[in-house]
Amino acid sequence: MKTTQSSRTRTSLTDWGSANALVLGPVFALILLVAIFTALAPGSFLSTANLTNIASQVSVLAVMAVGLTLVLLLGQIDLSVANISSFAGVACATFFSGQAFGLFIFGKGSFPQGIGWVAVVVPIALAGGLGWIASLLINRASIPSFVATLAIYELASGWSLYWSQGNTLYSIPPMIKTLGSGTLGPVPIIAVVAAAVLLAGHLMLQRSRFGRHIYMTGASKSAAELSGVPVQRVTRNVFILCAALSAFAGILNIGRLGSAQAELGNDLLLPAIAAVVLGGTSLFGGIGGMGHTLLGLLIYGVLDNGLDQMNIDPFLKPYIRGLFLILALVLNTIAMRVAARSSAKNAERFTEHHIDPDPRPAPVDVGSPPSG
Repeated sequence: MKTTQSSRTRTSLTDWGSANALVLGPVFALILLVAIFTALAPGSFLSTANLTNIASQVSVLAVMAVGLTLVLLLGQIDLSVANISSFAGVACATFFSGQAFGLFIFGKGSFPQGIGWVAVVVPIALAGGLGWIASLLINRASIPSFVATLAIYELASGWSLYWSQGNTLYSIPPMIKTLGSGTLGPVPIIAVVAAAVLLAGHLMLQRSRFGRHIYMTGASKSAAELSGVPVQRVTRNVFILCAALSAFAGILNIGRLGSAQAELGNDLLLPAIAAVVLGGTSLFGGIGGMGHTLLGLLIYGVLDNGLDQMNIDPFLKPYIRGLFLILALVLNTIAMRVAARSSAKNAERFTEHHIDPDPRPAPVDVGSPPSG
């Protein structure tokens, strides 16, 4: 009796672990990293100042990763997010300073100096326009998102270089400086903003029709269309939202650093993709969410900060980080397969318990034939 109960408990735990492998894998990786760096840098890694520093470091990445998560859940990719963030930073500083900016064949334009809301809203709107163009290329011209967003990558990069002329711009709206580098007690305001964006993304995915449509489209585009999901509209809105969030991340970044440059955020693309995928969101769509992205951000932030704490040769850091990311991605792939097998096994058990094993119809008693 006890043996049978113990066996059932082990089976239940195994099934639970298999079903939640996509979450348990990243959690285990995060715990392992924290334990390693705590042991190697016991006096500094878990200090309040360093944990605050980690939160501040990943905040810009977090805002960008929220939009990228939506794109990956669709089964698409967006290579333009980092360059759009750089462009938005340059545009914000340019508009706030009141200096003239080129409009290509239409001459030059400018906004009155010192209007903060214009310097924030207009760059985000322009970025949303770039996302809309990317969605047109994907929906109407059937161009793969990889190629379509590569074109937007070049547009945003050229635009920011043209407006900045390669110069560093220092005219940052005061409210953006506060958001980027201010604090609420010991907590950076930028970390609070990032947490709010992550929470909003989570609620949208879990509690709105738009969120359900994103998952359905990513799981199977053809099935979603047959179910009445407006797939092209969902794709358009996701790419616009991703571009707008990338612009907001770029504006926060210039507030954190105190200046804007044409290539300031260009190195955020691979970290943003890595953070989303490390948390367990599938590159093939339909699996993942903001909780996974939060785990991935923490893993990436702890890894990057921990390597700094160990005083490793800065030229060796990308190599070590790359090795760990390869290992983590392999583990995540294994976890996805385990979770898929568990899901298939559960479906099989459900079928066995809810469907009559004999598909033949039961005999019907029609009574005895009438006598002549």
